[in-house]
Amino acid sequence: MQPKPDTKRRNARSHKAIVDATIKLLGSSGYVDFSIEKVASEAGVGKQTIYRWWPSRADLVLEVWRDRLMPPLAAYDDQIPLRDFLENSLLSFGQRLSRADCRQAAICVLAEAHRDPKLYKRMEEAIYAPRIKLIVEACRQAQKKNLFPKHFDIDLLIDALYGAVWYKVLIRFQKVTRPYIKNLVAQTLDKN
Repeated sequence: MQPKPDTKRRNARSHKAIVDATIKLLGSSGYVDFSIEKVASEAGVGKQTIYRWWPSRADLVLEVWRDRLMPPLAAYDDQIPLRDFLENSLLSFGQRLSRADCRQAAICVLAEAHRDPKLYKRMEEAIYAPRIKLIVEACRQAQKKNLFPKHFDIDLLIDALYGAVWYKVLIRFQKVTRPYIKNLVAQTLDKN
């Protein structure tokens, strides 16, 4: 079992330097050339400092991905149509994921998570679960007010919408645009 990072002992300046170096290296060199040694050199800290706070490069990248690279998703307040909420959240997510640093962070963590079920669980809790929970709540809230069809399978809807964005960015290496998102949401919602 990996030890938990000791966040109480982090020096704020060193922490910022490490996070900034991680983002820079992911954006310029990508996951394949990413290493703790390069982060330490870029940040001007020792490798032991990084390993004291993060047990692996995947844990470092996961924290950076969660805290600095992913956009927050606001809760749905039903002041705008659910369709607009979905479009806005998908566009924000897709545009952020399309950035080289965020895309490379996703590649890093996903690659490592395939070999490490505990890392996968941490990734799920840090990246996916909070976002999915907000979208599920938004759909249920809209369904209760008859603003969204009750027969929709919400999990399938999320898979269709977010899966398409992941596919476009990570498989096709394409940018996510507003027209793409509007068409994706319309086609997904209107065919049911």
